Amino acid sequence: MSNEIDKAIAIPTKQFFVSMLTRDISLADAILDLVDNCLDGALRCANGGEVDYSQHRVSIELREKRFIIQDNCGGIPREIAKNYAFKMGRETDDDRDLESETIGMYGVGMKRAIFKMGREAIVRTLYEGDAFEVPISSAWLDNKDWDPLPIFDAGPDARLDEAGTSIVVTDLYPSVSKHFEHESFVNDLMASIAEHFTMFLQRGLSILVNGNPIEPVRVEVLVTDGKEGPAPYVFQKEIEGVTVSITVGLNTGRGLAEDEDEPEFERDRSSTTAGWTVFCNDRAVIVGDKSRLTGWGDGVPLYHYQFSIITGIIEFRAKDAEKLPVTTTKRALDTSSDIWLQALVKMKEGMRVWINYTNAWKNHPRSDQTQYWEEAAPLPLRKAIEEVSKRDKAVKANGTIEFNPQKTKVIPLPPEKKPTSRKLVFSRPIEEIRVVSKFLLDSLEEKPGVVGDKCFERVLGEAKKAEEVGDE
Repeated sequence: MSNEIDKAIAIPTKQFFVSMLTRDISLADAILDLVDNCLDGALRCANGGEVDYSQHRVSIELREKRFIIQDNCGGIPREIAKNYAFKMGRETDDDRDLESETIGMYGVGMKRAIFKMGREAIVRTLYEGDAFEVPISSAWLDNKDWDPLPIFDAGPDARLDEAGTSIVVTDLYPSVSKHFEHESFVNDLMASIAEHFTMFLQRGLSILVNGNPIEPVRVEVLVTDGKEGPAPYVFQKEIEGVTVSITVGLNTGRGLAEDEDEPEFERDRSSTTAGWTVFCNDRAVIVGDKSRLTGWGDGVPLYHYQFSIITGIIEFRAKDAEKLPVTTTKRALDTSSDIWLQALVKMKEGMRVWINYTNAWKNHPRSDQTQYWEEAAPLPLRKAIEEVSKRDKAVKANGTIEFNPQKTKVIPLPPEKKPTSRKLVFSRPIEEIRVVSKFLLDSLEEKPGVVGDKCFERVLGEAKKAEEVGDE
């Protein structure tokens, strides 16, 4: 090899880094990233133990000229702030989360969110009595060098009241200010928080947006008490260091109570949690997906209103977040992941069970099904698996839990000899309908449904007579 004669600079420019870092994430997802950091802080403070989320809160304030997020989730140790928290990326020796089921992997969430919103920010924190603050200024952003950020002891006016962290972003970009002023953006953000953090909210976590508390979106399946009643499909197994948990069953939507005489447009309204919801370490990555992403139309039928009573839930849990099939935004799946492809096989198996169920019942009034589900309770994923695994017919071996209600014959099916009915729907020109109406009913103004019913009765009578003649 030739002797070294010079050196080539191989570091990213600050402007390029900041621009590219924020381009592929939405404003709402950037804010959700900050909430994720709050929850990661609560996990770290628990040191591997159970977190009492009812003791934690996150407050978000969206205003025309500023953004504020503040939590009481333990704060940032000064040594972490000095060596890790404000780095643009994660070092290989950063082993803070080896024993915690967090979702952060790359060490860019907080910085990316700040850079997405504005050019001035200050991070204040209180950790075990140590209060300090770290400002990020527009001058620092404009400076091409990667100078260390200053750390100041927090004065009396800036000191937080309890252990936690506060981030204030000012000098907002004009587009961000406009979003914060729009009620639709705020409502969409609240809906995203309700979905993404539903498990934490159900455990007591308080999240407020502009003073409004967020209620969780519950994703549940019906499970009957006892050993023989209807129950969802269940599968749980550890694959390559990731615990994969799946349940597919009927949801608590209006589907079971739907009436065939209900207007078509009413029956087309699917339950919001129908389809697939995917969790990674308690965060809902997607909710109610009804596309090919989660298998619909790939070896199973495409989603349509018949399946609006079917809900599938899958969760991936791992202490090594890099094994989770999730992208850096934490709101999209890495569908090329081997762990995802293996799980998809079982997801489709569970879907087929309940697609067959809806096919069996589709020519019967759905109200007839309710008698089988009167004792059923809506349960979230873990509780559903816990209850179903108690059944004698559940397979439990080598850490695997599996229950297929179709194979164990606990799925309620309609009586084989029960007469079925189908709806006849067709269109004809209004003038032709009037001609037939006059001929059969001596009226030009009868409703099309009445005319059609009379036509069918007349032809049916003639058909039966023809059968009788043929039998003679």
